[in-house]
Amino acid sequence: MEIKVLIVDDEKLERVLIKRGFPWEDYGFSVIGEVSSGTEALEFIKYRKPELVLTDINMPHMDGLELAEHISALDESIHVIMITGYREFEYARRAVKLGVEDFLLKPIDMNELMEIALKIRGKIIKEKARRKEVEMLKQSVSADQDIIMESFFQRLVEKRTSEEEAEKKLLAYDCEAMLKGCCCLNIHLKEERSGEADGSLHKRAMELLGRDPIDGTISFLHYMKNIILFCTVRRLKDSGEIARQIHQRLKENHMVSTIGISRSHEGYEGIAKAFAESEHALSASVLLGDNRIITYEEYMHIMEKNPDKLAFDWEDFLFSLTNGISDRVSAAIEDYVEVVRNSRVTEVEYLRLTVMDLMSKAGSTLNKYGVSLEQLIGEDRLYESIQSIQTVEECRPFLEESIHMILNYHNSKKAKQGNKVVNEALEYIDKNFCDPALSLKTVASAVFSNESYLSRVFKKEAGQSLIEYVLKKRIEEGIRLLNTTDFKVYEIAEKVGFRDSHYFGICFKKHVGVTVKEYKQR
Repeated sequence: MEIKVLIVDDEKLERVLIKRGFPWEDYGFSVIGEVSSGTEALEFIKYRKPELVLTDINMPHMDGLELAEHISALDESIHVIMITGYREFEYARRAVKLGVEDFLLKPIDMNELMEIALKIRGKIIKEKARRKEVEMLKQSVSADQDIIMESFFQRLVEKRTSEEEAEKKLLAYDCEAMLKGCCCLNIHLKEERSGEADGSLHKRAMELLGRDPIDGTISFLHYMKNIILFCTVRRLKDSGEIARQIHQRLKENHMVSTIGISRSHEGYEGIAKAFAESEHALSASVLLGDNRIITYEEYMHIMEKNPDKLAFDWEDFLFSLTNGISDRVSAAIEDYVEVVRNSRVTEVEYLRLTVMDLMSKAGSTLNKYGVSLEQLIGEDRLYESIQSIQTVEECRPFLEESIHMILNYHNSKKAKQGNKVVNEALEYIDKNFCDPALSLKTVASAVFSNESYLSRVFKKEAGQSLIEYVLKKRIEEGIRLLNTTDFKVYEIAEKVGFRDSHYFGICFKKHVGVTVKEYKQR
């Protein structure tokens, strides 16, 4: 990949020195032109599109700083190196604000030029690769764009996508404004007239909102459960008014909606925080009633009566639930009830909300299957059961029955998916076992599984641990290379994924029964 270079200097001798004094082609550059003024340079740039411009700062009519300013306005992807004398150096520092990449002092040191040019070449290559990747993503979004975007946003709000992937796809979908600031509206629907299926109801609501889209917002359907709408940075102050508009529009079309509103957040982490807060706000409807708008601040006003409840080990509870560890789930329910009991808060409204809070978090683990808590248990049954709770003791049997329904659902799914996860892991390992960075963690991430779960089902299905399987594959490949090549032992060790040839030797003897040297002698 050659980087196109333009040289700008009003002195011909300087241009010749720069062009011929440095072996541009040897380092991946191509000097496509040299001009004597800023005006000529701009004309050249419009048609030839260089990627790197070296310009003298001191030129008549249009100096290097003016040229840099014009280049920045014309194409921000063009990199500029400013050539300056010692007397002009302090003055040239202002050029940093104009996007000038670096400076060269006269007389030009060719070693310094090489160092700066190679540094910029690396940046240009990375930028090209990123632009190409984004362009490929844009091209791949075809007739299935809505489905692809919906799937991405579903994973994004639950942090089931990496930050790097999130940034690339948000850029490709022209939704990067979410990273600068966002607020989440979580819209739960209920038909005024009975008899309409959930899928039809949500589809009708999405079509209704799509007829008159709200500028500065991004919306999608979350697992056929709720409509999620993000107000981006330009509309954060309007989130309350937008919620009221949506609530009224749905009401006019005979749809009852309860809308939870989060606070404002920024960045990749902020998107998931906003979504989680909107879910918390919705959970307060068990006390405040449905067919209304509920803010996260209202939810917190109820919950702040008992700050000690936050000490509950949510991470361990959700891990145990999703991985089918029944005894730990039961123990967690018992702990939760005790935390509520020890809070000594007597208001029945608070008691019901704490139960709904636990149910809401437990229900969120079903999302990856495309099932909601209301679908599994039954929306009317769920809310009626919670509304009937009057004492702490009544919390326990309801939670045990409901949470174990979720636990059993996870177990039934994992029984069916075990083979699929293992097969995907085997396929990934077979393609990447020579990568020294390969580990249980990287494989689990690649197949979108939990490390502990993958380790357990892999050993059950494959009859050996994942690490043992990787070692076996590496030794088999090592034997193949020993039989078919003249590579040194340390070279073979590196090629099959070992960072240490000594460790390769130890593993080889353990699996083959003889040392590498003895094997080669045979």
